[in-house]
Parts: sequence; C-alpha cells; structure tokens
Amino acid sequence: MASYTQHYQLHQWEPSDDFLRTDFNDDFKKIDTAIHDTEDELRTDFNGEVSRLDTALSKAQQTLQNNLNTQVTRLDTALSTAQQTLRSEFNSSIQKVNTTLASVQALAESRTNIVFGTYLGDHAERRIIDLGFAPKWFLLYPETGDAGNFYGGLATPNYPVQSGSGSRVHLKIIGSSIQVSLSDETLSKTNEMGMVYYYLAAV
Repeated sequence: MASYTQHYQLHQWEPSDDFLRTDFNDDFKKIDTAIHDTEDELRTDFNGEVSRLDTALSKAQQTLQNNLNTQVTRLDTALSTAQQTLRSEFNSSIQKVNTTLASVQALAESRTNIVFGTYLGDHAERRIIDLGFAPKWFLLYPETGDAGNFYGGLATPNYPVQSGSGSRVHLKIIGSSIQVSLSDETLSKTNEMGMVYYYLAAV
C-alpha cells in the first residue's frame, strides 16, 4: 500500500501498488501549488527588500543633500563674512590714507617759509615798507647787531614792538607792510639814516 512524503504528502508506491492517473494528477497539483507559493513568497520578499533598499537609498540621498546644503550655506556665510570684513578693512585703510593725506596736505599748506631781507634807513619819522606778503612774524636787527634800545625786535600782527604801555610803537606789521620809525621823543631807532637793517619774516 502506497505511503506519502513528509512535507507535501506525495504518493510513495510500493511494488505491488497499482498506478492511478488521479494520484499523479494530485501529486503534480501539489507540486505546482508549492512551487507557485514559493515563487510568490520569493517575489514578495524580493519586492520588500527592493522597497527597503529604495527607501534607504532615498533617505541616504536626502541626508547627503541636506548635509551638502548645510555645508554650502556655511561656506556662503563664511565667504560673505570674510568679504564684509575685507570690505570694512579696505574702507578703514582708505579712510586712514585719506586722513593721512589730508594731514600732510594741511601741514604742507600751513608750512612756514622764512624770508630774509634788508632795507636801508632813510631818517623818516614814520615809514611804511611794503614787503609784498603778509608776515606771520617779523624779526628785525640793525647791522650793528644790537636789537635793544628800540633798534629792532620781534613783532607779530597783533603784537608790535612798543614801549610806554603801547604809546610808543617802534615796529609794527600792517597787512603786507611794516611800519618803522625814528624819533627822539619815542626813542624809536628802526629807521636811522644810512643804517642797514636785516630781517627774517615768516610767510
């Protein structure tokens, strides 16, 4: 009498058993069903693995994209900051250069030139001598070298050489000219006859 296999219950005939077509058909049907079910399971498992792999790849791609975007944003921020810093430093340097140039220009414009000259006394009681420039200060000495006794001295536009509480003016700057005088009464001696007077003036 025929026995059956353990897993799919297929016929196992003995030598004395009769072969029936229906037995073969039943066995082939079982085999077909088993193969089909196995194929479905494998297909399902494969599709599941493919789906999981696709999901994992999509997540990995999104993560890489996010990381790349983050790095690009950081780089853009760093470049923008560096550009702003360089622009600020450049503007600051330009401002310092301009300030320095302005200072140099102002110094050059305010530079004092010293002019040396002479004049010959003519014994006039009051004499105006045109210098051709407005001096910032005027230093006068006679050829004898004695600036005392009202032969000379240092005068500025607001401070003439004078005595007697300002009543006796010996040397005075008037615009682009100087006023000298000769007087026994005031003792002025900045215009004695034939005396050569030397002066230094700041322009």
